[in-house]
Amino acid sequence: MTEMKHLCRQVLLATGTLALVTGGAVAAEEETSFDPEQFFTQGMEDRQAGKPYSSIKAFQSVLNNQPALNRARLELAVAYLQTLQYQQAEAEAMKVLDDPDTPPNVRVSILAFLAKVREEAKQLEPRHESSASIAVGLLFDSNVNVGPDSETININGQDLTLLPGSSAEEDTALTVNLGVDHSYHTGMTQQLGERTGIFIWQSGANYYHRGYTSEDEFDLDILSLWTGPAMITNGNWRGNLNLQYDHIRLGGSELANFFSLMPSATWSIDPHTELTAGVDIANRNYVRSGDQGRDSKYYAFDIALGHGYMNNTLGVQGGIEYISNDADNERYSYSGPGLFVGFNWQYEPRSQVYGRLGWRQSDYDGPEPLPPVSRDEDEIKLLLGFSHQFENLWELNLDYLYLDNDSNIALYDFDRDQLSLTVSRKL
Repeated sequence: MTEMKHLCRQVLLATGTLALVTGGAVAAEEETSFDPEQFFTQGMEDRQAGKPYSSIKAFQSVLNNQPALNRARLELAVAYLQTLQYQQAEAEAMKVLDDPDTPPNVRVSILAFLAKVREEAKQLEPRHESSASIAVGLLFDSNVNVGPDSETININGQDLTLLPGSSAEEDTALTVNLGVDHSYHTGMTQQLGERTGIFIWQSGANYYHRGYTSEDEFDLDILSLWTGPAMITNGNWRGNLNLQYDHIRLGGSELANFFSLMPSATWSIDPHTELTAGVDIANRNYVRSGDQGRDSKYYAFDIALGHGYMNNTLGVQGGIEYISNDADNERYSYSGPGLFVGFNWQYEPRSQVYGRLGWRQSDYDGPEPLPPVSRDEDEIKLLLGFSHQFENLWELNLDYLYLDNDSNIALYDFDRDQLSLTVSRKL
């Protein structure tokens, strides 16, 4: 982009002599109520202010009245380039190049400008891009069955001993993750105010398996499929709209099917700061007979602000979220806010450390059978990780996840530690 600005500056400076020539022709004409200098100045100011579409209108007004003013025509070509209208940019530059009165030094600059326009135009040609990935890992889980911290819990003033296997059970597991992504760059653009959006269609599939060594009734399989449009602007924002299907199996049996609509958008406030907002709207259907009351309409919203330090090698992010799960049985309906902060530090080109700390409150609508009160819970989740990419493109990840769920009902009060070692590679 810096190279392009320098090239455009060369073209425009080189047209100074030409502008004097055409300017003399303008001066010889009869005075009219139209002031080309006013519109030319307005066009320059609009473009410098990041309003290239307004700039195009101003320069077009000049040329509609003074078609021989090649300085304005080249300024128009630059504005077309900034809005990704490459054919128009080339056409306007060619008109000046074909003018026999164009000086030789200007022709050289225009030829360099045209070469750059044609090179950038290739990036807008329709194309397909695909990638695949594989990850294999080992996991230690201190609470596979999400059991209470103690084998003895107090209910209604009585100490009760849980059945074997109901309290926290630890185990190790093998994890496998396979993914495929596809992007179709359509070549289509759309004016969005003073910005130009580029349409992309993204699709993908992912399969995750966690197989425990002993507690195989808690083996987890998740198949995810998604597709949807995305838009990237040549300005300060991007967004996407994903449709996603998740098929979940637990212990080798079908557990649930989730259908989700997930729009999100990111605004670049400056080169180091971004604001991201996302929504997740899901229809969650459970298959097992004992889970029918869990069928729900799930809604989640989050907004996060991120900032980069140390040449963007250190990123810090913080945000808020709100979740509402409207289930068929009020016992499983809940809602509540959340907060999170995180960081990512790439201390070497191939190595980074990262972390995230989150808090979430969940207030349930309906009472539990024992005791007959509604759950009120606070969840704290801490993730710390390290990753390193080797020269052969394999990547090593070491993650530690701590989860503490503080509930007003002892049966749901638990903590959980997970330590995982994963190697992965894009294919």
